[in-house]
Amino acid sequence: MTDSSEHSPAIKKPSAAQKDGPLQTRLYRYICTARIWLFWERYVPVFLLAALIIGLFLIGVFSGLWERIGDPWRGIAFIGALYVLVRAAYAAQKRPLPSISDAKRRVERDSGQRHRPLDVLDDKPAIGAEGWSAHYERAVSQSKSLNSPKLIPTVQPRDPYYLRYALPVMIAGAMIMGSGNNMERLRRSVLPVWQSGINPAEVSFEAWIDPPDYTGRPPIYFKGQDIDSIPEGSEWVARMNGAKTPTRPQLRLGGKSHYLRLTKLGPKSFEARAAIDRSGEAIWRIGSKRQTWPLNVVADSPPNVTLEGVPEADKQDRLVVTYSLEDDYGVTELRLQMAEIQADSVDPFAQSSSITIPLSSGSLPKAVNVETKQDLTRHPLAGKKVIARLVAVDGANQTAFSDETYFRVPDKIFVEPLAKAVIEQRNLVLSAIDTEYAPEPQTLNRAGIIYDTYQPEMRLERAPENIERAALLIEAVTDRPEGLFQDPTVYLGLRNVRARLRYAREASVLAPIPDELWSIALRAEFGILGTALEEMREAEVALREGMARRAPQREIDTLFERYNRAVEAYTEELRRQALEEGNFAEGGNGGGGGLQSTDEIEELLKAIEEANRAGDVEGARRALAQLAEVLENMKIQLSQSQGGGDGEGMQGEMSEEMKENLEELADLLGEQRELQDETEESQRNAEQEGGDGENSALSPGELAARQEQLQDLLTELGKDAEKFGLFEGDNSSDNEAIAGQDGEDDSQTGGGSEQGDEGDGTGRSENAEDALSRAQEAMSGAAGALRNGDLEQAGDAQAEAIQALRQAGQSMAEAALARSGQQNAENGEESDPLGRENGGANSEDSDIDIDNRDNAQRSRELMEELRRRAAEQDRAQEERDYLERLLKRF
Repeated sequence: MTDSSEHSPAIKKPSAAQKDGPLQTRLYRYICTARIWLFWERYVPVFLLAALIIGLFLIGVFSGLWERIGDPWRGIAFIGALYVLVRAAYAAQKRPLPSISDAKRRVERDSGQRHRPLDVLDDKPAIGAEGWSAHYERAVSQSKSLNSPKLIPTVQPRDPYYLRYALPVMIAGAMIMGSGNNMERLRRSVLPVWQSGINPAEVSFEAWIDPPDYTGRPPIYFKGQDIDSIPEGSEWVARMNGAKTPTRPQLRLGGKSHYLRLTKLGPKSFEARAAIDRSGEAIWRIGSKRQTWPLNVVADSPPNVTLEGVPEADKQDRLVVTYSLEDDYGVTELRLQMAEIQADSVDPFAQSSSITIPLSSGSLPKAVNVETKQDLTRHPLAGKKVIARLVAVDGANQTAFSDETYFRVPDKIFVEPLAKAVIEQRNLVLSAIDTEYAPEPQTLNRAGIIYDTYQPEMRLERAPENIERAALLIEAVTDRPEGLFQDPTVYLGLRNVRARLRYAREASVLAPIPDELWSIALRAEFGILGTALEEMREAEVALREGMARRAPQREIDTLFERYNRAVEAYTEELRRQALEEGNFAEGGNGGGGGLQSTDEIEELLKAIEEANRAGDVEGARRALAQLAEVLENMKIQLSQSQGGGDGEGMQGEMSEEMKENLEELADLLGEQRELQDETEESQRNAEQEGGDGENSALSPGELAARQEQLQDLLTELGKDAEKFGLFEGDNSSDNEAIAGQDGEDDSQTGGGSEQGDEGDGTGRSENAEDALSRAQEAMSGAAGALRNGDLEQAGDAQAEAIQALRQAGQSMAEAALARSGQQNAENGEESDPLGRENGGANSEDSDIDIDNRDNAQRSRELMEELRRRAAEQDRAQEERDYLERLLKRF
């Protein structure tokens, strides 16, 4: 017989189908119990002392004792408990583990059985079966008399006072005391860092809610009361003062709990922060002091946006969009999403483009029937019918869409053939700008091909068909520029675009070309004025966007300065064009009818700057919109002045000699301005180099020579003006009727208040002869200063000359128009459009009682009303033609 127990690591539990199954089950249970008792008897006495010490340490942990007294006592207790535990483990590892055989022997010994009957039940005969049956039956009989083993008392001798029963009760009581913070206390108790004791009486808490920036709400403090509603996405902030090593606060949101990391602010000051998106509570417990903050989070609803009516074009070809929106805390972004209508498109907005609509503030909570105007004439979808919708985004990046609508995007109508040709090429480029180039050829066949340095097979021949066509058409237009291009800027711009189309290797480098072709088309259609207007509008858009997003003050100042320069360039070009064309309304301000608002422009620019400095974004936006309207009216009135049909001005047809004289004065003014720029450049170079300016573009002597040439030209121009009678009648009553305005307008547009005071005492600006004399003196002074090398004094004198030339041009234009009006009256044009005699209207013998005291002012008001009505494009064509005829007659 072999001892199977030595080879069997564990006894197997028999199945119900085995013979003597109940006996086997009972014996299996006895053996397991015996083995457990053996483990207890061998190891519990070894770990008893360690368990007692660790239990006492845990009582100190959960009750908050170590948190209160701190180190070194906590450290000593922890090290002592750890030492006893290690020592007990070392002693336990020297004792063998109880085996199955030991458990069997324990069962047999406790039952008083000998000869190992349990081993016989698991054994098999080694040689023969004779006598085995009797031996097995005897073992079965002995096994039936076995009893469950008994535990030998091993703890009682070592714990006669039953502390083993009191210790668990004490631990449970300590855990109840530290309920909710037991794991944090346990974590802190085993940290290998110095921990100071905490006196809860010295601890104070402070907490508040930081709402998201987009809500615009200030911090909300917990001051003895709960906060009813907390915006979703807010940040909970809590600070603790009075403890060097505090516990961490606990945040419970949506049934989940976690501890927050602390940030040290001072020796006894700490802060915790957490983003909250669900309701819950925050708990911070230090010793016996416990602070709880309920967190009632209110969800942020998505915005709501509505498109009010179908967008349509206004008189200036701008798209007018009217919308209403609403959001809890404000919409931060509003876009107009457009896509060209496709017949077979499943998602109409799969290939769409978006236009950002500026909002009145960075976050707009509500708007009702707000109208915005967008210039989309240069957009790729201009002139096409589109499907569109509004897209609103709030501060939490929640998006809402309006209902879809259909409309045609307004486009700009070009009349000049060259401008129309440029726009056609722009459309070709736009249609193919997103199309990739063909792959580069691997081998080149040069047989019979003239070598070309720009390698067309690597560039233009790989381009999309429309790119090739645009390049060839631009080449054809610019091949013979004689007689076609009046403006070299247009020609050079087209040649530059043509070269870039030829040399491009991929579509990405063509991205800036559509915008450049648009600028070229505007220049071809409107000349320099069109370019100035485009730059002014771009500067205005940039300034609006900067104010809407509340850009830094430094950036706003830069944008405002850029816009100011653009406005100045635009109005200056209007004035120059009016001088060249001889178109003057009865404001006498040296330009078209809109130029009589120069003082208003200055006031609005000043209002924008002051509102911006004061932080009044809405006021700055209103002033900016008003200024844009004033500038647009200036452009409209100038175009009406030029649209006389027969070349007649507002007061009659100006003679060709007078026009040429005024054009020469305008050219002289431009040359004087260029000379002033060169003088300033020479002054800057001299200051940088510390010398006398000899290394600049022009020396002071050369600048003086040019100044003297301009002075000679001015002398000749003055003689011609006197010959044409432009110095006559400057102070006549007729001229006063044309140019008479209040002193405020003249001081702004006529050279300043000083000149106005030098006149006849009526607030009018000085006459042309005096202004030319003043310009002569200023030029002479500038030439002398340049000869002496005093560039700063020369610049001041040149500025005075420019101002005097402007005043002279204004006065000469008024005189020319007055003479033209008198000539028309002498030629028999003495009846008004209703057939009444103009001369009789003011006759002393007239039977009609008309107040003549404010006749000039009344005339100006009538003319302004006629112009306003003639500018309204929604009036019938017959009515507008009649109004234009009235304007010509007046």
